[in-house]
Amino acid sequence: MKSVRWVFTVAALFAFGHAFAETGNDEVDPDRDFELPGAEVAGQVGDGGLDLKDADFVGNPLKKLAKRWPQDLVIAPIPGRSPQMGWKLTLAGGYFLESRKEDSAAAPSVLGGFAMIAENGSYAYGGGANLHLLDDRLRVKAGAGYMDVRYRFYGIGNDDGEAGISVDILQEVPMYFASASWRVWNKLYVGLGYLGGDVETRLRFSLPDTPFFDPSLKLDIGAYAIPIEFDTRDHEQFPRNGWLVSGRAMLYRESAGGDFDAETFKVSVNHYRPMREQDVLALRATVRTTSGDAPFFLLSTFGGSTDLRGYPSGRYRDQMMYALQSEYRWQFNDRWIFTGFAGFGEVAENFGDFGGNFLPAAGIGTRFVLSKKHRVSLSADIAVGKDGTEFYFGVGEAF
Repeated sequence: MKSVRWVFTVAALFAFGHAFAETGNDEVDPDRDFELPGAEVAGQVGDGGLDLKDADFVGNPLKKLAKRWPQDLVIAPIPGRSPQMGWKLTLAGGYFLESRKEDSAAAPSVLGGFAMIAENGSYAYGGGANLHLLDDRLRVKAGAGYMDVRYRFYGIGNDDGEAGISVDILQEVPMYFASASWRVWNKLYVGLGYLGGDVETRLRFSLPDTPFFDPSLKLDIGAYAIPIEFDTRDHEQFPRNGWLVSGRAMLYRESAGGDFDAETFKVSVNHYRPMREQDVLALRATVRTTSGDAPFFLLSTFGGSTDLRGYPSGRYRDQMMYALQSEYRWQFNDRWIFTGFAGFGEVAENFGDFGGNFLPAAGIGTRFVLSKKHRVSLSADIAVGKDGTEFYFGVGEAF
């Protein structure tokens, strides 16, 4: 049976696809449908790639409390930490529906839900479905949810990011989405989708000799999505060989029910090469662009737990971004894996401005394998960027 990376990404994707990502872990993954810089909910849940059906090690902690616990129902607490939100805890659940064909290689369909609370007061909840239909020729994803997130806004452009001066942002976001992808060739899927909802943003600050000031702005969101994915990895939780190429175009339109016209385009390429007997060299490249009348929370952001560790998500923000990184994963024994990673990237207003402000990052990490069979692990990383050191804790690999 193939593992299911989207188990909880689907449940949470109402606003994710690198957004809450940071992004933790897509990624999510890998690519998410909607981005709120600094809101990192989906990273922990979606990009970690937790396959709950296989994860009896932690996936069914409540199973011990009931003699007749359904084998296909899994409920799991998932801890995590990110620079913007601090420590957080997600309670996620999923019910798995396998194909009726005994010889089918299709991954099971999943109905899931989650609730998250973070140290800084942010919270989110939602539910959704990830359906593999017609022997996996058709993939349907749908979900809805609500989030109330708090994060720091540093401004737009490299100068604002380097200054390190921020204001507190609060955002309330009810969202819903649906998409369908058809297998057009081999392992290539192309689809169409829709994202709707609204974003209410509050900028919280106080002025001398004045009462607390809390202005707010509300925008309706309506977007058409075009997802594309090609996946030849040999494993989703801990791939040692293969490629994962993901692309997503988001067309925000007034005709779709929104208050503005804008576009975002993101392409990410992951490559995995086996080293020695069990080690892995993982490589990742990401490019994202924004155009039109995009509000600040749709601009491209650098950092997070996926691209790149060492920078808070949203500190560096502009029309365009790219990130290149590599990671060596050394399997010390059956339970412990040690990692070393490095990379760099930039944000810029246009393509011609790249090359003037490289943002390097490097770090080390460790993994404790919870399931030897299915390679799901707890992860802890420490990364150093241009502006300081960040610490990350979660489930699964960064990419």
